Amino acid sequence: MPRLYIMKGADKVQSLEVRADTIHIGRAPENDIQIADGSVSRKHLIIRWKLNKCFITDLKSKNGTIVNGKRIPPGHEIEVQEGIPIGIGKTVIALGRVCLDDKPDAMHTTGFTKGFSEHGEAFLQDRPMTPQKNMELIYKASSALMQSININENIHEILGKILNYLLDLLQRVDRGAFILVDSETKEISELIPILKKSNGDGVRSYSRTIVERVMREGKAVVMLDTFSEDKANLSESMEIMKVRSVMCVPLISRSQVKGVIYVDSINQPYGFRKEDLSLLTALSIPAAFAIENASLHSNLGG
Repeated sequence: MPRLYIMKGADKVQSLEVRADTIHIGRAPENDIQIADGSVSRKHLIIRWKLNKCFITDLKSKNGTIVNGKRIPPGHEIEVQEGIPIGIGKTVIALGRVCLDDKPDAMHTTGFTKGFSEHGEAFLQDRPMTPQKNMELIYKASSALMQSININENIHEILGKILNYLLDLLQRVDRGAFILVDSETKEISELIPILKKSNGDGVRSYSRTIVERVMREGKAVVMLDTFSEDKANLSESMEIMKVRSVMCVPLISRSQVKGVIYVDSINQPYGFRKEDLSLLTALSIPAAFAIENASLHSNLGG
């Protein structure tokens, strides 16, 4: 049986040997694996092994289960490959190995993405494998978010720090933003931007078409090279801003989209690898939880 890897908050990666064909995961002590995470449901997830294949089922958990950038439907058994990060609450688990392999031809995304071309593979050769750096980024981001909850530090400052961490790691990304929506009107209410390179109208430039689609559908979108995309999937503003790569992941808490994490590159295609979608998805889980907590605190007049 494969090993199970667990990473949550500021804790180190924990490795467990799995000795049963079926295991239950959740916050309650009666689970086979108990996760001490308030954003994990008491009975959150079942993992089953059948004929050397792994299947998971979300048990209609409060905050859902995210696999490879996509929220899976509750109550439906889904096959999961080894090394694919599984997001439950603020916790990330993986089976068999901690990180995804780095083969660009195995790109898996949702939305209107295209596969890597031979040119895309060449663009990524200058970026070394970064599984350890990815883990360090999630560690720092989760620690910062937990700190904001514990001491009521300004959530906007924390999100700005996380964007800086992210842009430091993703060298081909030029801009990033947390874009938040009003819980009642569903309109964009706040923008927390970070700009690496100056371009035209600056930090407030982002593809509204992509952002609105992700918020509407609750699914991540990745475009590796906009020049290879169907023109129907592109907006005029993307062409004006010369966006060549874009990745956008929803921030979901209690089954509601709270906003998105948005990053793009200007003039340069193939700025992302498949592990980067999983990285943004892993970051989105604790970020959405912290944003909701900050909102509740504000509404209570704290």
